[in-house]
Amino acid sequence: MLRILAFLLTFPTLALAQDLPAPLSDTVSDFADLLSPDQEAALTTRLRAARAETGVHIVVATMTRIADYGADGQSIESYGKKLFNAWGVGDAVRNDGILILVAKEDREMRIALGAGYDPVYDGLAQRVIDRDMLPAFRRDDYPGGISLGVEATVERLAKPFAAQATPEPVGPETEATEPKSIETWLAMTAFAAVFIGYVGKILRPFVGDLAARFRHCPECNARGLHRHRDVLNAATKSAAGNGQQITRCPNCAYERRETYVIPVRSENSGSSGFGGGSSSGGGASGRW
Repeated sequence: MLRILAFLLTFPTLALAQDLPAPLSDTVSDFADLLSPDQEAALTTRLRAARAETGVHIVVATMTRIADYGADGQSIESYGKKLFNAWGVGDAVRNDGILILVAKEDREMRIALGAGYDPVYDGLAQRVIDRDMLPAFRRDDYPGGISLGVEATVERLAKPFAAQATPEPVGPETEATEPKSIETWLAMTAFAAVFIGYVGKILRPFVGDLAARFRHCPECNARGLHRHRDVLNAATKSAAGNGQQITRCPNCAYERRETYVIPVRSENSGSSGFGGGSSSGGGASGRW
């Protein structure tokens, strides 16, 4: 109740759209619980670093079904625009926000772009979805697909936009055959090294969750424990949040609950909060 009241005071535009969910943070709103706490923390750090570097506000939102969060029969394209504008993603003057919306049970996703992006960015967003996100989603690797998608979004959308250098459309054959300069290869090598370390960090808890399915229940000795997490109190800039990690056995009544701490949201001047940006419907969608 206190969180809802605080949100309405902080984000008055949502008071006019009560059927839509309040964001859990200005970076990641994992309503579908697709990310472990460590994975969410790593993703939050990456998004804040990208925002500090480029000024572009990128938000990730996951849901089970958009119908559960106020879609009211809308397509994911219409809903993505509606959610983007209700939250006010990006700067109100530049309209440079990006919303990455993933609906797991709908098997649909959307990258919604602010009104400041030229139409060429729609094609680049589609490339991010098709090449970096959907292959992982088809393997049910949602943390991996989201991580790859965020990295690609930063490199292919946010950085060119921040540099005010609208990229030329690239055909599928061009990217594969175009010779790369030494600088490009060095940049790719450095990025690969950072990326490997980053992916290793975020996948470590995911592997732990997967391993729980092979453990024996302490009550009935059956294998197949299920583990998920619920956010009880979202972290703010002044206070840490908390949540519960719940492990259950589908074969008996065994249940174990453990609390965990969500770190205080870092406060970077000019790089936090929602800025009142708007979308005119640009972006791209994908289904798997």
